Amino acid sequence: MTHNPNRRTFLSQLGAVAATMTLDRDEMRAAVHAGSADETWDTSWLDRLASAQYRVVFNTSEMAEGNVLSYVDEFLSDFHTVHGTTDQQTRPVVVFRRLGTPMAFNDSIWQRYAVGEDLKTRDPVTNAIATRNIYWKPREGATGWEARYGIEPLQRRGLISLVCNVAMTNWANRMAERVKRDPEAVRKEVRENLIPGAILVPSGIYGLIRAQNAGCAYMPGT
Repeated sequence: MTHNPNRRTFLSQLGAVAATMTLDRDEMRAAVHAGSADETWDTSWLDRLASAQYRVVFNTSEMAEGNVLSYVDEFLSDFHTVHGTTDQQTRPVVVFRRLGTPMAFNDSIWQRYAVGEDLKTRDPVTNAIATRNIYWKPREGATGWEARYGIEPLQRRGLISLVCNVAMTNWANRMAERVKRDPEAVRKEVRENLIPGAILVPSGIYGLIRAQNAGCAYMPGT
């Protein structure tokens, strides 16, 4: 999650994955038809936005070493420093979509489906290929950047985590093909193993649009 001068090299390693994840048209279709679908979607996060004075949404379409989490921390800290706000007065939203979607999968999915190996993601603690979601939950007793920039501690400060259903489905299908399992079973497993507090939305584009409708400033997450 630290900034790395070799970031471009890291991102270039994702090219093969990116080629299979051209989801914008599917996302737009899902956003348009969100209201007519049979599914019941959790929109309680919009009420949480309404109660905050300052709001921002980050479009996280690639992991980019978790930089978006440091941006969330900077938003909360800078507004506190300049305007004297509390965490209750500031509300960040992160929309995990496209290549950023695995940041919202829990450790069991990362381990079972070798997500770290697939994305060439290394655990900053061991320097080995990650077998856990390094962006989610800091290790017990962690301090410094690990304690500040994890999704879990940021959720305690008010972060709203939205997950693109289109991207999640495509990732599940890809993982099912990789391990030769039934796609529907893997899709169900992934849905049930998002990080705690994550909210599934019809598409990432839908989440970005609704957050901005609710008064969020827009920021890229990379």
